[in-house]
Amino acid sequence: MKSRFNFAFLFILFNLSLYSQEYRGPTWVNLEDGMTNTLKFTNTDILKSSNGLTFKATWKEDLDLSDEEYAYGGISELHVYKGQRHIQTIKNIVDYIALGYVNLTFFDYNMDGYLDFTVPISCGGSCYEKYYLYNPKTKMFTHQKEWDYLRIWKFNKATKQIRSVPDGNAMNAKHYLYKVDGLKLIKVKTIE
Repeated sequence: MKSRFNFAFLFILFNLSLYSQEYRGPTWVNLEDGMTNTLKFTNTDILKSSNGLTFKATWKEDLDLSDEEYAYGGISELHVYKGQRHIQTIKNIVDYIALGYVNLTFFDYNMDGYLDFTVPISCGGSCYEKYYLYNPKTKMFTHQKEWDYLRIWKFNKATKQIRSVPDGNAMNAKHYLYKVDGLKLIKVKTIE
């Protein structure tokens, strides 16, 4: 009886070691909240990000924007500093959700080694983001309109690809596969 047990144990152990040698780890990783860092602006404030940048926000209760139907509040000016040096000013980051705050959520969204950030632009059944990607050539964050409304589900750093969160319902869901090329987002295919 004992020898059968030992044989079975060794058989299982041998098979596990065979398969563990073939396992290379996941290439697709889910984007999870723990991977991002967030700065929350509720008024005029100065906050520091994890990448050593300082963000000085000027809050305004009603941003008077000619292209907006409503007078939303938000950050009228966001000054970005590296140490004592002013890098750039971003104007009119709107609180479209009307929660009384704007979150800047940091992550390397385009997988180039630099932290980027998003701000919410719409929330209903799902939340959508506006993307500001760091451009290493200009050393500034630039709004990338083609990324707006992208909801990242998974990313693959090896192939620089992103899968969007499936849209629809359990019976009719589709998502998209994108290739990241620097600051550009290229739709590769629709997955049904």
